[in-house]
Amino acid sequence: MLKIAPVLLLSLLAVTVPAEAAEYDGFRAVTPEAMKPFARDLGGLLGSGAFQTARPLGFAGFDIGVRAAAQFKPSSGDSVLKHNSVFGTGFVQAELGMPYRIDGFVRGGSYEGVAVAGGGLRYGLWNVSDEKYKVNAMLVGMADMATQRYFYAVHFNTSLVCSLNVPVLAPYVGVGYDFTRVEAQSVADASLNGSSVSVAEPRFSAGLRAKLNLGYITGGATYTHDRMLVSASAGFRF
Repeated sequence: MLKIAPVLLLSLLAVTVPAEAAEYDGFRAVTPEAMKPFARDLGGLLGSGAFQTARPLGFAGFDIGVRAAAQFKPSSGDSVLKHNSVFGTGFVQAELGMPYRIDGFVRGGSYEGVAVAGGGLRYGLWNVSDEKYKVNAMLVGMADMATQRYFYAVHFNTSLVCSLNVPVLAPYVGVGYDFTRVEAQSVADASLNGSSVSVAEPRFSAGLRAKLNLGYITGGATYTHDRMLVSASAGFRF
């Protein structure tokens, strides 16, 4: 499930962004100059999927779905990934509502040899309102680990997100920071093995969530490190 579901959702993204997938195995030939641009690209992907609404689940509420994100082309200087190729990641995410407007979530998946595991917390800034055209807001904090045969990464993200209670199709916007550390392992340049870089980049996101009874489908766009990302999710929320 963790391997199949992300691929299915990424295939939906490919309908609007058709291209040959980039290969993360290119990190084997990484250079010192390429490590920071690669870390920015990876961090942008890992920061996706943390939210698709600012409404807390409520105590004992539950959400399970598939999240996916893709970037149109690597950052300038990122020689790890194929030039002008779309690349992405995907995972399954499960969320649980807790008291005091707090939601907890965990996620994991594997795509193109990159295994991701992580989770976090969300906190509603004021009492939840389901009245039409009212705004909900929340803070999000999350952490991820990503492993691949040639690198290991740790990622943290903090965000502020707002959503508007519009029937059927509800918009959301978010702003935050991605903090990413990438460490090389078993790469061709033996002098780089064990070396690491750290980067921090702001992100700005916006999207729409379509409500389908207990289910939902979302689509969004994110601007970070001078690149545009697209994201999609689908799941059940109750």
